[in-house]
Amino acid sequence: MKSKGVLISFLVLVTFLGFLPIEKASASVSSNSVNEVEDRIDTSKNYYIVPADLPTRGLSTHPSPRYFFPSLVVSSLSNTVEEPSGTPMKLLFSEEKKKYHIGMLYLFPVKGLIDHFITRSGNIHWIEQYAADWIITPVEGGYTLQSEGGYLNYEDIEVTNGPITRAYLGKEKVVWKLVPVL
Repeated sequence: MKSKGVLISFLVLVTFLGFLPIEKASASVSSNSVNEVEDRIDTSKNYYIVPADLPTRGLSTHPSPRYFFPSLVVSSLSNTVEEPSGTPMKLLFSEEKKKYHIGMLYLFPVKGLIDHFITRSGNIHWIEQYAADWIITPVEGGYTLQSEGGYLNYEDIEVTNGPITRAYLGKEKVVWKLVPVL
């Protein structure tokens, strides 16, 4: 009978401890965050950059009818969390600036596959000088990607061929994940 009382007391204690509030990870950034990210991101790998709330759809490009260069979009196709749809991206770290350039291979007419970079305006350009300098900050659930024009964000829009999910620079912080290309 005494052992039942001890067992019940133990179960009550375990149950009570299970309902204690757990402190969530803070989205605040330490002063050393650039070094932390630099240490964590393996720049020798390519990554799919995916929104945390759309983990099967990565950044990609879309031909722009108005501009010579393609637009940056979130892929409309879904795949798997481990291997999302989208274009593999390369993160190039600048020791001098302590920031990243985000590049990708793009099939360019006549020239074939060449490097393209995400620009300050959120478009794609083949000249790295126009590439945005990105600060990649670790937050709960992934990273925020910020350039001088704002944070990398996305929205659904209607175009002549139907709806697409456009990537753009905005004020709202959106959490992105970096999924290594297998």
